[in-house]
Amino acid sequence: MSQRKLNKLEKGERWIKAVFEHISNELKDTVEIVHWELQDNDPEYHLCFLIAGQDEQTLSFTRGTLRTCGKSGNNAVRRRVEANIRNRLLFLSKH
Repeated sequence: MSQRKLNKLEKGERWIKAVFEHISNELKDTVEIVHWELQDNDPEYHLCFLIAGQDEQTLSFTRGTLRTCGKSGNNAVRRRVEANIRNRLLFLSKH
């Protein structure tokens, strides 16, 4: 894999982690995240997280999605990913 693609992939990983942390902090009064991590399960990446009193949850992302999130100009994809994370956490906070 070229260094340029790897950089976009790494930037995308960092971006997803930062968004998850930000949303988790916003929702900390309704969602207690016990543990979370981003796992590289080639060809997909899994954002695995555990909410207190619930089963582990997973959101999956492709390498392409992470690379796209690693590019600062791709706001539409970033908004979609952020909305997906937020919607899942909000849904789980009600169950």
